[in-house]
This record gives sequence, C-alpha cells and structure tokens, in this order.
Amino acid sequence: MTTKQWGYERADCRGSYALSLFLDDMDVLITHYASQTPEQPETVLFQAQAAANKLLQAYEKNARNTSAFVNQFIEIKSTVDAEGKLLLVPIFSSGLKQKLIALLKRSNETSMH
Repeated sequence: MTTKQWGYERADCRGSYALSLFLDDMDVLITHYASQTPEQPETVLFQAQAAANKLLQAYEKNARNTSAFVNQFIEIKSTVDAEGKLLLVPIFSSGLKQKLIALLKRSNETSMH
C-alpha cells in the first residue's frame, strides 16, 4: 500500500471524528486489496482481514476521547463477480456499527449553511 498518514496517526483523531477517519482508512484498505488480482482470492482475503485487524487495533490504541473501537471487530467477506473482479465487504461488529450509525445520524441532522 502507498505510504500516507493514517487517521489514527493524526492529532485530531478523537471523539466522533476518529470514526470518520476510520471509515476513510477502511475505504483505502478495501480499495487496495480489492484491486489485487483475484487469482488467489483466499490469500487476498487473508491479507485484507489481517490489515483490517491491525487498523482497528491501531484506532483502539490511538483514538482519544472515544471508546468506539474497544472490544470491536471487523470481518472481511469476499466474492468474485461475473467479470472476475474481487469484491471485499467489511462487516462491522454490532457495537462499532451502532457508533457508526450514530455518527451518520448526527451528520444528517447537521444543517448546511
């Protein structure tokens, strides 16, 4: 993967904003592994799962003013579509999903000026 600053490395990785950063990082991770050649999808799935586990652990350790990542997990599911493209989908644990839904509700309630 390309070198970039991950959200958990940022000084503003705190509270609800940490969840936003986490979603951005998950998108980068999924996009990267889904772009791999699906000749061995089991290997790519294993690598993507390991990377997702490490990412979640990094957020649990580094995100401040939030407990959203504590004792949570992500399960990566995969399939190959009709065109032979690998598709990866992160399945979030219920606690993490609830925090993400709450974030989405708050963002929908925020009025744009």
